Amino acid sequence: MSDTRRITNARRIAVAWRYDVPLVAGLTVLWALLWGSWTVLTLLCGVVVALLVTQLLPLPPVPLSKRFSLPRALWFLVVWAGHVVVASFKVAWAAIRPRGVRQSSIVLVQLHTTSEMTFTLATLAISLVPGSYVADVDLPRRRLLIHVLDTERREQVDQERRTVARIEELVIRAIGSKQDVSELAEPLREVTR
Repeated sequence: MSDTRRITNARRIAVAWRYDVPLVAGLTVLWALLWGSWTVLTLLCGVVVALLVTQLLPLPPVPLSKRFSLPRALWFLVVWAGHVVVASFKVAWAAIRPRGVRQSSIVLVQLHTTSEMTFTLATLAISLVPGSYVADVDLPRRRLLIHVLDTERREQVDQERRTVARIEELVIRAIGSKQDVSELAEPLREVTR
């Protein structure tokens, strides 16, 4: 009986280290960012609040990928930041140019990943690029409906699709599972309504 109890306690500790510790650490960092202070008191309060939130409002564990590539994650940040900067200048130019914005588009984009976590992170990264807005998410069919600013030509719509696909690929290569990476090689289904 005591061996079974030790195994159960060991499993509980392993699950806590896998899910709870990263969650508490992330919430603590978020707390410090919200307060704009990295003092010991702020971090200690962040840990207390994070522990209260995780213990009083428990969520089911989210299955995370066991692979994480630091070089690919850094490359994702560099490329994604480049997209954000370029898109920011495009939006600023569209706002101040004399003719303004004549046409915008709603674009349906098919994604590769079947993982909810990877899909969510890719969607968040896509939605943070200025000039486009994720209007609808269809997880079962792996689709995003995106509103894109200033698309007078078909090439601009196609460019937005390529940008979305590139961001998704970078997210998958940085944190996606082996299944996610293998899905990148598969052809995308035809996008229909």
